Amino acid sequence: MYIPEEFNVSDRKSITKFISEYNFGMLILNGIDGMPVVSHLPFVLKEIEHEFVLEFHLAKANTQAVMIKNGTLGKVVVNGPNAYVSSSVYGHVNVPTFNYQAVHLMGSLEILSKDELVQHSKELVALFESKREKQVDTSIWTKEMLESYSNEIIGVRLNVFKVEAAFKLSQNRNDEDYQAIIEDLSGGNWNEKALAQEMKKWKK
Repeated sequence: MYIPEEFNVSDRKSITKFISEYNFGMLILNGIDGMPVVSHLPFVLKEIEHEFVLEFHLAKANTQAVMIKNGTLGKVVVNGPNAYVSSSVYGHVNVPTFNYQAVHLMGSLEILSKDELVQHSKELVALFESKREKQVDTSIWTKEMLESYSNEIIGVRLNVFKVEAAFKLSQNRNDEDYQAIIEDLSGGNWNEKALAQEMKKWKK
């Protein structure tokens, strides 16, 4: 991914926080015809021996399911808020731009065992249920139900060996323009408002 230096993020704490907040990504694999094959999926982020690990699952009917073997290389792309930035809010004449956050995680894939898949399923549900007042109780899931669903999916672990993070949030603008962009985006749609909140965290 092309990342201008002023938008490159290497701070591990910041990247971890971002991936944890936006834990729905695109798994990209190289197809046999040369075309990339993409799946959209939620994942559980873990850190093992100071390295990122993502765990997720796919339907066995998914084209990617038959492509994945232990050692297969893949990439997960995680996107955050994004929005058009109008140069009309600047204090000088300039062109518009587009702000966004994106993290690319490249690694080797590993198929989870049946027991690991069951554990992953429970961890994934617990992760997304954690902020709900009324939560799904995975302890009441029957063995028969788990086996039935597990037969329809495969669990996958991405052992990440390279991370690229681009947070293009107008860090190269002066303070006056930066605050004007935030104010403008704060009056927009949900995506623009979310980006404005991210910008408030990232001004140098």
